[in-house]
Amino acid sequence: MDVAVTASAAVLIDAATGQVLYERNAHVAWPPASTTKIMTALVALGHAPLDMPVTISPAVSRFRKGTAVGLPEGARISLRDLLYASLLASGNDAALAVAEGVAGSVPAFVDRMNEEAWQLGATATHFTSPHGLYDRAHYSTAYDLALITRAAMQNPSFRAIVQTRTWTLAIHGKRPRRLVNHNRLLARYPGADGVKTGYIHQSGQTLVASATHHGIRLIAVVLHSRDIYGDAARLLDFGFAHHHPGPVTASVVRRSPEPRYLAPWITPLILRILPRPPLA
Repeated sequence: MDVAVTASAAVLIDAATGQVLYERNAHVAWPPASTTKIMTALVALGHAPLDMPVTISPAVSRFRKGTAVGLPEGARISLRDLLYASLLASGNDAALAVAEGVAGSVPAFVDRMNEEAWQLGATATHFTSPHGLYDRAHYSTAYDLALITRAAMQNPSFRAIVQTRTWTLAIHGKRPRRLVNHNRLLARYPGADGVKTGYIHQSGQTLVASATHHGIRLIAVVLHSRDIYGDAARLLDFGFAHHHPGPVTASVVRRSPEPRYLAPWITPLILRILPRPPLA
């Protein structure tokens, strides 16, 4: 039995063990778009308390590329609120504010992202920003994103944020704003509890999804998909129907045939097959 997915790259893992249950081009480098913010949040939560105030810099206040929530210069906003703005509303300006607040500068924060990704075993990943806007040197793989998400979902604060449907962002002197989670799978799939959508032209629609049934959490990653929610749901259905936690054996891994298409804009950097890390 195969899983009918439209994604050019996909993977499904058991969050508890890291066992790979399905893979399709899982080790091909791809622009991760805003799923980058999973790593941003993981680094931030490991280095600063949620109630830490962050002063919005002029550069962050002026930033309007892609999705931005609009943060006024000089405002003091808690790291908690900035993470909700990054992970629910996908605010690129909020991700930059997180980086500046936690590490003092965006380059210093990105260095931490790369170091910690490597430590997690995501060795086919390289970040150049905390938001995920396109850069030829900013890439990951479906497998690496699953590894990163597996680590992030072990953090209670991260789990609480990514399963939240709406959040009120209150900034002193401004009207409160209601942030809505872009991840529609939370409302469409029973047991869905995260995690992050992403889109830029070069990546296509992307989604990292998590769901829990009977104490088993599975993580699905779909990259360059024509149906991110349908693809994720089909992968999760497959996993919950056929996965019985136990010793990891190679025979349980379901591999899909090569995709029928690869978008013509994919650069040689993105197409190269990177060394495959161990399945652990």
